[in-house]
Amino acid sequence: MTSETPVIEIHDLHKAYGALEVLKGVSMTAPRGHVLSLIGSSGSGKSTLLRCCNLLEDSQQGEIRFKGEPVSWKGSSHHRRPADAKQVLRIRTNLSMVFQQFNLWAHMTILQNVMEAPVTVLGRDRAEVEQAARGYLDK
Repeated sequence: MTSETPVIEIHDLHKAYGALEVLKGVSMTAPRGHVLSLIGSSGSGKSTLLRCCNLLEDSQQGEIRFKGEPVSWKGSSHHRRPADAKQVLRIRTNLSMVFQQFNLWAHMTILQNVMEAPVTVLGRDRAEVEQAARGYLDK
């Protein structure tokens, strides 16, 4: 990847829930170092677009590229799924998303909640993660 390769590229993305078409040919590019905003009324497809980008939802048509690498698909239309589980894991490991409605684990402190993904998912050193998490929480 060069510094000019966009972090995320979406071309002609379509997503429907049954007969309800939510995304109708969405295209966008997120260049490295840029900040993008999705603005729209409730129900306009903002969260659906983000969930399709991080492969939490399966789109029916279109292309998604991460750092120039296209997501590989199998099937078509409502049966389309990512073809490579390792690719999905690699993409999700390098992507972050803040959910509109989120839940913290009630049995854990805020610090433990913040540390959970880097330690459990990424396998990072607990002491290192705790130091970074405390810094984030101080901000």
